[in-house]
Amino acid sequence: MKVQARDDAKVSQIRQAAKILFLRHGFAAVSTAALAKEAGVSKETLYSRYPSKEAVLADVLEHLIAAGKLGTSAPVLPRTRSELDGALRALARELGGELMEREYIELARIVIAETPRLPHVGEIFRRSVPERAFQLTIELLTAGKKARLIRDVDMVAAARMFVGPLVVHALTNVLLVAPQTAGDAPVPPLEVDAHVDLFLAAVLKEE
Repeated sequence: MKVQARDDAKVSQIRQAAKILFLRHGFAAVSTAALAKEAGVSKETLYSRYPSKEAVLADVLEHLIAAGKLGTSAPVLPRTRSELDGALRALARELGGELMEREYIELARIVIAETPRLPHVGEIFRRSVPERAFQLTIELLTAGKKARLIRDVDMVAAARMFVGPLVVHALTNVLLVAPQTAGDAPVPPLEVDAHVDLFLAAVLKEE
C-alpha cells in the first residue's frame, strides 16, 4: 500500500496520531474522524494522504519496520567459535528486547485481531521483527559453516530453532497476558545464555 509524500509533515502527524489512538483504543474503535482530530488535520487532508483507515494502519506498521534497530549495525561474520558465540548472544538479546517492547506487543494485539480481515497487515507485521531475525540468524550460521564451525545442518531449521524460543517467550509472557500495570511483577527475562548454550551444543562441530 503506497502512501503519498511519506516525508510530508501531515503524514507524520497522522501516523503519530494513529499509533496513539490504535494503541489506546484498538483499531476497530478508532474512527477516521477521531483520527483526523487527533492529528490536527481535516478529514479531507487525511484522505488525500491515505485512501482508508486500513492504509493508515499498514503505514504505521511499515514505519515500525523502518524504525526497527534489529540488524542495523554492521554484521559480524564470525570466523571463530568465540565470535560466533558472541554474535548469537548479542542477536538473542537484541531480538528479545525488541519483542518485549510494549509498543511492539500492543501493535501485535491489534494485528492479530485484524489479520483475518486484512491479511496483508499480518504480512507487514511479520516482516517487522521475526523475519528480520530469521534472516540475520541464517547469515550468522552460514558464515559459521563457511568457517567450519557449524555442522552440516539444515540452516532454515536451525534458524527456526534459534528464533522460535525467543518469540514464544514474548508470546507467553507478554502478548497472551493482560497488559502490565504499576505494581505488577516484572516479566521474567529469557535466559539468553542458557538458550544460546543449548543451541550451540546442537549445531557446533565437535572439536
